[in-house]
Amino acid sequence: MVLDFIGASLDDLAQQGVIDQDKVDSFSTPLYVAEESELRQIIKENGKFTIEAFEDINHPNGEFPLDPKILAVSFRACCGALLLAHFGVDTMRKAFELVEVKAREEFSRIQNAKPGMQYLIVLRKN
Repeated sequence: MVLDFIGASLDDLAQQGVIDQDKVDSFSTPLYVAEESELRQIIKENGKFTIEAFEDINHPNGEFPLDPKILAVSFRACCGALLLAHFGVDTMRKAFELVEVKAREEFSRIQNAKPGMQYLIVLRKN
């Protein structure tokens, strides 16, 4: 969801004339978030590994504070270098300011999002 906010923020900056839309269109994040069933299928089709364990990692409510600013800062820490390299420091800063705004606007949706997307996977090489 936050990755969608980053994309929307970049689009907003292009609409405001801060950056060129072509620059936004040429930006590609080397990240793909697969569903559990898709991960299992990929591992199976690869044939080089057997799944020994595949478990969801669920964090109890309240373990991590759910706050728009923390989400924006966390994603800036992990994705900021990608934006910095492609757009420069000013655009990166503006984009993550907008990410926080969008996270605040969609906070109820974030709170109701399905937890998960972290897995413990133990593989045995065949």
